[in-house]
Amino acid sequence: FEENQDIQFLLYDIDSGSNKLDDHDFLGSLTTTVASIVGSRGSCMTRALSGKGGEDAKRYGVIKVLAEEVSGTRGDSIRLRFASAALVTKDWFGKGDKYLVIKRQRGDGNFEMVHKTEVVKNSKEPTWLPLDIPLQKFCLGNFDTTMRIEVWDWNMSGSHDFIGLIDMKAHDLVNAPKRWKVLKPGSKTPAKDRGEIILQHSEVYHPPSFLEYISGGCQINVVVAVDFTASNGAVNNSRSLHYKNPTGWNAYQQALISVGEILEKYSQDRMFEAYGFGAKLPNGQVSHCFALNGKTDGDGAAKCHGVQGLLDAYSECLTNVELYGPTNFAPMITRAHDCTRRIQVPGSGYYVLLIITDGEITDMDNTVNAIVDASDKALSIVIVGVGPENFVRMKELDGDDQALTSASGRRVQRDIVQFVSFRDLKNNGPLLAKEVLYEIPDQLTSYMKSKNVKPLPRAKVSSNWFDNVGHADSFRLPGGG
Repeated sequence: FEENQDIQFLLYDIDSGSNKLDDHDFLGSLTTTVASIVGSRGSCMTRALSGKGGEDAKRYGVIKVLAEEVSGTRGDSIRLRFASAALVTKDWFGKGDKYLVIKRQRGDGNFEMVHKTEVVKNSKEPTWLPLDIPLQKFCLGNFDTTMRIEVWDWNMSGSHDFIGLIDMKAHDLVNAPKRWKVLKPGSKTPAKDRGEIILQHSEVYHPPSFLEYISGGCQINVVVAVDFTASNGAVNNSRSLHYKNPTGWNAYQQALISVGEILEKYSQDRMFEAYGFGAKLPNGQVSHCFALNGKTDGDGAAKCHGVQGLLDAYSECLTNVELYGPTNFAPMITRAHDCTRRIQVPGSGYYVLLIITDGEITDMDNTVNAIVDASDKALSIVIVGVGPENFVRMKELDGDDQALTSASGRRVQRDIVQFVSFRDLKNNGPLLAKEVLYEIPDQLTSYMKSKNVKPLPRAKVSSNWFDNVGHADSFRLPGGG
């Protein structure tokens, strides 16, 4: 999903037994991407073949490509839920902040991490969120694999305390409930009671895949939010992150293209809902959620067609607004949350909010609250940080070290945020897109599972070869090239 996977079809008329293609008649070709095929209606693409004269259905004919997923045990997953009893703590004050690391033993005898839980704060007997791990990742499908569960006490300094571990076979984790004593090999006090880890629930199942949801008509709807705060630098300054370079793309445009090119292929209408935040509008109002195209006439008015439409709206907006501030995310997250209410049929849609920003967030508490509120909705949030900031608080929103908790004490229902620093990958658009979008398929399927939503029936594909013949997409370079 997160990569542009190019694929080419070359058609020949075989006239002899020669193994050399040059000895046969070339009929035409199609160059496309796996995403374009999967994202077509019913995951079936019909395109005009290309020859020396370009695309020409009447001259070269058409090709129909149907994507189907190979099913089997490779898709099976294991669902686990762990709790604990009387775990020791290394903290001087409080009950400790515990997390688990699950590892499997490799053929060379070393252990490799397969999953790390969230951190449960200030509890001697934490219960962790349910885990869903593909069997191929968990134990390579071999239930005789030796597994290890490590118990850690999290510290803000980054130097975490090791509590102890448990070793078992993968098949020991299949049947619940079970309890294990936490041990610490090599300790000076091996008999010390370090508490217990409890396996409350275990289930091996075959979950519907991301492809099954997409093939069943689940549309990826993209909401884009662009940072127009003054910290980006004046637009006419060549060092500005919003500088309109006449010969190339600025950081925002590069991010929009790299990520947008992939996301638009999973939407049949290829529309982006594009907003800005942190700008002063022509009417003098400072807004943290306004349409890039300047339209205000109703729900969905902010939509742009394709990556080119998105780039055009962004470029036009730069000439109409004043960069201002501060950097508030909560209004945009709330807007994306509201968009999910448009999904009338469960399984028919999923939203991705792409936030591109240059600065540290100024409404952290409100943003965390908004993320927690949205965490049980059909929504993923991807944040791309551009510019020289270290984005420490953005990494907190990512939730990899500990689960987000709202001001009222509510914990996030699932991990929906992914953060990537643009400067680390700015010269590698494909890798940027991969890092930004890597978690979305799992986030989509985890949401559907949490709501017990099955994939919709796959759309019937027309047997008429010339129905819905599509064409390749493109967008203009700066200067009209």
